[in-house]
Amino acid sequence: MINKNKKLPRIVIIIPARLKSSRLRKKLLRKIDSLPMIIRVAKNAKKLELGRVVVGTDSLEIFNVCKNYNVETLMTKRIHKSGTDRVYEVYSLIKEEFDLIINLQGDLPVFTKELFKKIINLFSDDLVDIGSAICDLTQNEFNDENVVKAKVKLDENNTGFAKDFNRTFEHKENLYHHIGIYVYRPSVLRKIVNLSQTKKEQNRRLEQMRAMDNNFKIKLVKIPYLPPSVDTENDLKKIRLHFKKNNL
Repeated sequence: MINKNKKLPRIVIIIPARLKSSRLRKKLLRKIDSLPMIIRVAKNAKKLELGRVVVGTDSLEIFNVCKNYNVETLMTKRIHKSGTDRVYEVYSLIKEEFDLIINLQGDLPVFTKELFKKIINLFSDDLVDIGSAICDLTQNEFNDENVVKAKVKLDENNTGFAKDFNRTFEHKENLYHHIGIYVYRPSVLRKIVNLSQTKKEQNRRLEQMRAMDNNFKIKLVKIPYLPPSVDTENDLKKIRLHFKKNNL
């Protein structure tokens, strides 16, 4: 049990970083108030003081940018089919033991320590293999296939084990907006990456389906807001404005 005797778990935050992106070219290198996005994400992660922060990339361009800003980074293979696989390669390269691995998306420049703590707290339950987060789903998002939905029945603590993930559902009952931050026990991540991709993972383009299809338990916690991610030019404009307004 992670929280036994209130001892803090040893945590590593790994940021998988691909240069290629379909909707916004080289988005991880786009500037947000003078800093490349990947640097923003890494520096914000360091500010949380939860543990070691490492960027894993197959791009020499991203690797060199990280080095220029003194962000720890490791080169990974190009063969990875998902961020999960890249995260595990980084973990295997750093040669240090941790209790939990946080998979943080490189296009998520705004997040809080509270969000991470809520996910980490899920691991007080020994049945939890993977932790993640959700928030309320809007009417417009229900019909948007770019928004990943999680089906889960929440308990009195606003937590629950995921029943399914998909981009489209017929009914809105027990559906939430899935926030793409994952926390793993290292032993669980090791097992998952050694499994073949499942049909649902490939068809839905959702890497968490490999875990779901192999009976790993994903527990979710609901938070009251959606951390803004960057997928389009319009998203980038909004994030730049956010940083400018808040002097971040």
